[in-house]
Parts: sequence; structure tokens; C-alpha cells
Amino acid sequence: MELQPISPDAVVCAQTLGKLCAELGPESVNEFISQFRSLWPTRIGRLNKAIADNDRAAGEDSALSLKSAATMVGAHDLATLAVQLQAAFRTDNQALQGSLVGRIEGAGNAILAELTKPGFPEHALDMYRQSA
Repeated sequence: MELQPISPDAVVCAQTLGKLCAELGPESVNEFISQFRSLWPTRIGRLNKAIADNDRAAGEDSALSLKSAATMVGAHDLATLAVQLQAAFRTDNQALQGSLVGRIEGAGNAILAELTKPGFPEHALDMYRQSA
């Protein structure tokens, strides 16, 4: 499996988040971001526990959950890493699992730094409206 690099210029797709803002409103998106942030340590903990326990089912489930959340928030590179991790659990590639979790943790921290900037959802909504 070829690992794809994380693009530092595309940590979060403002268009995706802007569309979500247009559909749900900035307050709902701010709440989603807050939940994403508060669940982040738990998500990483579940992935590390699945690796430590060699629990392929729990690892696949955790990776799929992360992929869904990352996709909703516009973190497409993180979602791609989660798909790669899900495949690594499915094929029991333990060496790749550990490497991917490390990359996921770094990418997630960069994403959280971007998402938690004051006014980010509103900025994303403005960008989305300008492009529509």
C-alpha cells in the first residue's frame, strides 16, 4: 500500500465546511467542531488500543468512524489516512498500522489548529457562498 503525503496547504477543505455551514448554520458547525475536538483524544486512544490488543475489528471500526468525521469536517487528507488505516487493520499489517496512527495524530492536530481558529466556520461559509 502506497502512503500518500498530507498536503500542508489543504488541511481542511473550506468549501466542504462552508457547504455544511450553509446547510446547518455556523452554530451547528461550531458544535460539530467542538465535538470533533473533544473526541480527538478518545479516537486516537481507541486506535492505539486496537493496535496494542491486535483487535482488527475494533481498529477497522475506529478507522471508519474517524473517516466519517474527517469527511464531514472537510479534512479529506485525514479521511484518506483513515481509509488506509482501515485497510491495514483488515489485512493485519501491524507495521503499517502504527505508522499510520502516528501520521493521523499529526494530521489531526494540524486540523484542530485550523478548525479552532476564531471565525473559521463563518470564513468557510463566506468562501462557499462566493464560489456558488
